[in-house]
Amino acid sequence: YQRRVRARKNKKTNWGVNVSNIIAKLYDGLELYLATVQSLDEKGIAKKMGLKERDQILEVNGKSVRGWQSENLLAEFSGNLSVTVTVISIEDRTITDLFLMTNRENDLNYLWALRQLVKLSICNIDFSGTGLDLSAITTTLHELIVTNCSLKCVTQILGIGRLVSLKRLILTHNNLEHVDEKTMLKLKELTDLQLGYNALQSFPTVVTRMEKLEELSLIHNQISILPDEVVQMRSLEKLHLDNNVLTELPEYVTLQLPQLRALTLENNKLAPNTAQVGGSRKTRSKFYYKIGVADASVAQT
Repeated sequence: YQRRVRARKNKKTNWGVNVSNIIAKLYDGLELYLATVQSLDEKGIAKKMGLKERDQILEVNGKSVRGWQSENLLAEFSGNLSVTVTVISIEDRTITDLFLMTNRENDLNYLWALRQLVKLSICNIDFSGTGLDLSAITTTLHELIVTNCSLKCVTQILGIGRLVSLKRLILTHNNLEHVDEKTMLKLKELTDLQLGYNALQSFPTVVTRMEKLEELSLIHNQISILPDEVVQMRSLEKLHLDNNVLTELPEYVTLQLPQLRALTLENNKLAPNTAQVGGSRKTRSKFYYKIGVADASVAQT
């Protein structure tokens, strides 16, 4: 979504570019200066090199200009006879859905420029050593998907707590061993959380305090016990716990979660009589549960 242009000039010619700043407000009160091409001289080098009006400048000679004011940027131009400029066009700045995978790691450096981004998907990039820096990404993001990226903890996603508009978070196929409570409680608008195919040894109790959570998937982990705090999940509609090591299903899971409509528990270590639990909620108009014990898969209407 970004492009790179290069040019040289001699001492007698001008770059012919005027730059202005757009100020973006960040969630934590900070301001981010976005350097934008305001105008170009028809005979200037900048226009000939491929710059366009309303282009947003990301880098000059390999230096990120994030936070630079216009005078700093123009000084970088005027002080060099040769420049390489990375920019993003006005059309691409309005991208709302972006997917990045292997060999696109460099694009992560420019996420701060996409101020209308709503959905970000990242797959097959190893963040085990460096972490994923989202500290300057727009807080309007609604959906974040980070899969198969070797994450061990949620805090390796730097700045995730700033994403106060996030509604869906998918962190499947990583190496998550625990879920940071302080970070997750900042995501007050989250309704869908998927943490399947990780290394969780216990049920992340912090999710029981996420009041708007409607769907929770913890499939393919090593969870053995459901804590009593689960009854606090009053908005939960779907709970997926397949392929764990649960040995029992507390009755309160089906009796005291008023919105629960779907419960799946296949491939656990549940006793055969577990199938009798779940159908006892007679007041529920529709309830689907799949236990996976003998022939215990049931759909109740």
